[in-house]
Amino acid sequence: MKPWWRRHAFVLNLPLAAACGALGALLVLGFQFALHAIEEGLSGHRGSLVEIARQLAPWQRALAPALGGLLAGLVLEQGRHLLRGAAEGDYLEAVRVGDGRLSLRRTLVNSLSSLCTVASGGSIGREGAMVALAALGGSLLARLASLGLPRRRLLVACGIAAGWAAAYHAPLAAVVFVCEVVWRRLDWRALPALLLAALTASLTVDRLFGLSPLYQPAPLAAPDHLALAGYCLLALLLGAASPLFMGAMELGRRALGRLKLRLPWRMALGGAVVGGLAWFWPQMWGNGYSTVSWLLVSDPGWRLVLTLLVCKLAATAATSGSGAVGGIFTPMLFAGAAGGALAGHLLNILLPGWLPAGGAALVGMAAFLAATARAPVLAALMLMELTGAYAMLPPVALAAWLAARISRRVGGRALYQDEAEIRRPAPGRCCWFRR
Repeated sequence: MKPWWRRHAFVLNLPLAAACGALGALLVLGFQFALHAIEEGLSGHRGSLVEIARQLAPWQRALAPALGGLLAGLVLEQGRHLLRGAAEGDYLEAVRVGDGRLSLRRTLVNSLSSLCTVASGGSIGREGAMVALAALGGSLLARLASLGLPRRRLLVACGIAAGWAAAYHAPLAAVVFVCEVVWRRLDWRALPALLLAALTASLTVDRLFGLSPLYQPAPLAAPDHLALAGYCLLALLLGAASPLFMGAMELGRRALGRLKLRLPWRMALGGAVVGGLAWFWPQMWGNGYSTVSWLLVSDPGWRLVLTLLVCKLAATAATSGSGAVGGIFTPMLFAGAAGGALAGHLLNILLPGWLPAGGAALVGMAAFLAATARAPVLAALMLMELTGAYAMLPPVALAAWLAARISRRVGGRALYQDEAEIRRPAPGRCCWFRR
């Protein structure tokens, strides 16, 4: 007969998942606090990065990302001697095919570098470092509890869910992210632990600072049949165009990778591209959060939206391609909102008043996320939790499904995982509940 702790592993995982959720939320909040402190200390201003950039002189907002990139590169370069013999810090691989162990030194060095890039206006997501820190918290808890391989992987997955829930205020989408994107499968027996970790993280954030949707769109009524057809056309357009986003990121990586420059100078060059664009458009600073909020409540001209979209793609490709540590998930939401707004303008030319501007931007975010990540369920649920616009669930869900389907037809690499990895089963995968 198996020992009692093996027979009741399902129950024993729940307290660890709850602890992982609380720890992950605290790590995310700690990163946010450090980021805001640095931004206020350097600029003397409070608010979003775009608001800070607007209050600076053009030469200051052009110089800051370059200096931040240089500092971030120095952190990575000088931290290499601390990383000798350290395990890799990719939390996705640690859960999919790894041993569930994340390097404390590597994660901290990468997070410090990301902090330098984000605080100086680099066009990259801060949430990547936050989720990595939360995943590290799960890995450390698994070491303290001396868990076996399957349960170590599960606890790291709980850390990912906790970090996602705390960073985006989206606990249900956090669970779907782990299942649909990280695992690429649904394990019903792992859901209680994932749900508990995500909900604990959300409750921790809510208890300390309050929890509300990150975006506040203009009030939108449930669409009629004509508007629903327009949203479907919008989804098809964005699904077909989604490979351009991943292509731009790959182009930036290859172009900067060919330069015979040390890492700090290459990252400074990536920051200089952002700064050069920010000289004219302060919206190039940061991950695009404030600009997406603006697109959801206003109806700007298509020329301005197109300019911001092209420049933001260039800024994100330069930052990411230079070797900066961070995510591109939130800049991708920017691309979806801007692309949806442009497609809405096009459809409204064909039939005036066909789609509301805020609705086109919102559905565009869902469609573009579903197409690039090949995760329609995540996209639909994520947009509902990000905006609270539940009246838009039918067009959002339908657009996400259509965009993901057309994106698969067009082909190309998906976000977080290429097609070869999706087709190839991960070696050594085993169920967490069997050990």
